[in-house]
Amino acid sequence: MTQRIIKLGEGYGDVFELFTLMEAMPDRVDRLLALHTIKNDEERTSLACIFKPTNQGNFHPIYICLEGIPKPNDQRNKRYEMFKALSEQFDKPIVEFTVPPSETYHEEEQYFQQIIAVLRLNHLLPPI
Repeated sequence: MTQRIIKLGEGYGDVFELFTLMEAMPDRVDRLLALHTIKNDEERTSLACIFKPTNQGNFHPIYICLEGIPKPNDQRNKRYEMFKALSEQFDKPIVEFTVPPSETYHEEEQYFQQIIAVLRLNHLLPPI
C-alpha cells in the first residue's frame, strides 16, 4: 500500500478544492484532520482528509491544505465552520493534532513523512 500526502495548496481557495473532493467521493472519506501549528508567529491550521484506499493500486491518499487557514479560536472562521459541517454530514469527527510548522523541515516531503508516521502511531492510518 502506498500512503501519500497530496498537497492541494496553501491558499484560502485550496480549501474549497478539498471540500469538493470530499463531496464528490463521500464513500471514500475515512477521517478528517485539523493540524494546528504556529508559523511566522501566527496560529495556522492545515485541513486534511484521509481517503480510503483505491480498489486498484491500493493507493491511500491524504489530501491536505497546508497551513492554509487561521487556527479556529474564539473568532469566526468560515472555512473551518464549513469543514466542521462536512464532518457532521459525513459523521466523521475531526481529529486534531498540534504539529511543528512545515518550515521546520528541510524538505516538504520529510515533513509529510513525519505526519504519516504520527498518523500511523495513532492508528489513524494502517501500517504498510
